[in-house]
This record gives sequence, C-alpha cells and structure tokens, in this order.
Amino acid sequence: MAVAIMQPYFFPYLGYFQLVQAVDHFVFYDDVMFIKKGWINRNRIVMQGNEFLFTIPLEKQSQNKTIRESTVSWGKEFPHKFMNQLDSAYKKAPNYTLVRELVEQVLLRNFESLADLAAESVQATWDYLGLEKKFYQSSELGISAELGRAERLMEITKFLGESNYINAVNGQDLYEKGFFKENGINLHFLKPNLNPYLQGQTKEFVLGLSIIDVLMWNKKDKVVQWLGDFELI
Repeated sequence: MAVAIMQPYFFPYLGYFQLVQAVDHFVFYDDVMFIKKGWINRNRIVMQGNEFLFTIPLEKQSQNKTIRESTVSWGKEFPHKFMNQLDSAYKKAPNYTLVRELVEQVLLRNFESLADLAAESVQATWDYLGLEKKFYQSSELGISAELGRAERLMEITKFLGESNYINAVNGQDLYEKGFFKENGINLHFLKPNLNPYLQGQTKEFVLGLSIIDVLMWNKKDKVVQWLGDFELI
C-alpha cells in the first residue's frame, strides 16, 4: 500500500497517470505555491504536425498564491478557443468524439479554482479509463503547511495509514531515502516509460504530450496497459 502526492495538473502527461496507477492513495498537493511557467495550467498537444503549447488562463496570477487560490479566467477566450484548438488538432483522430466529450465535461464544471479544475481533469480521465482510485486534496487533510517539505510528505503518508511513499523520478534531487527511512517511511521514485504511438501528421514521435493526445490516438485498453509500464527505483 503506497501514497503519492503531486500538484494537480490540467490533463497531464502519461507519466503522471502512471504515478496514480502505482499507489493506493493519490493526494493532489493543492495548497502549495503555484509555479509560473510550469505544467500545472499548461501542456502540449500536436497541431498540424507541430508541437503546440496550450495554457489555461488565470486571474491576476502571482507567485504568492497557492494552486488552490489560483482562479481560472473564464470568458470569451477560454474555454471556447481551447476547444476550437482541440477540434483543429484532432478532428481526424479515431477517438475524437469520446475524448472531446471528456474534456468538455470537465470544462463544463466551470470550477473557480485551478486546483479543482486540474484535479477534475485527472479524476475524469481515470473514470474514462474505467479505473478506480482514492483521491484526496492536501488542503482537506489538516496537515500543517508549516512543516518542512519532506516532513509534510511523510506526515501525509502516515495520516493515510501507509508507510510507503512514491515520488516522481525528478524528486531524487530533493529527497533522500535515508531521511525518510529514519522517519518510518519507505521512499521510492517512479521512472516512467513512454511508449511511442502514431500521432497523426507528426514525422517523429513527440514525447510527453498531454494525456489528451494519448487518448485521441489510442484505445482505452492500450492506455491502461501503458499505465503499468514504469520502474520503481
């Protein structure tokens, strides 16, 4: 039994979902600071054979707001322009109708908080794939945000009754297994394996695109199979 804790991203890449698959409890880390020019409200798709970066617009965003405090700027531009971009990019994809409906249903929830919108995109995708998982928001667990970075992750893991914590592979530069072990937590890192697939008009496979692209071009059972294609180190 294991826990993963990760900032909520809007329709993130496949490796994010592999982290969800690897654990029993997945916590959206929604009460930490928003990072500008990160992947929380941005990602990439392929449009007319080229990479395209999309962004969820935010209201008066600053580095001093948490993800939960960050609010989505709904209006003339969003989500209509974004949906038009998806239509342009994927109207010939085999799963276009189903995946467009998935995205549209998430957007129709019209969440004010970016944290809720991003978390919903992950949970709705999980439901689309016919899978189940225990999801949580860190802001609702009552674990003090005043704790150190590693200490808070360990406290959340213990709060959920577990002793195994799995972090994304880039966390190797931040966290030491020995320190976690001294505090009763087994720390592992997930190294994703991203399998190539046909991406419409692209000449070469583009690595790490939004799960939207993966779902547009691949059957559900293939995507579910890929969720387990990772290594714990």
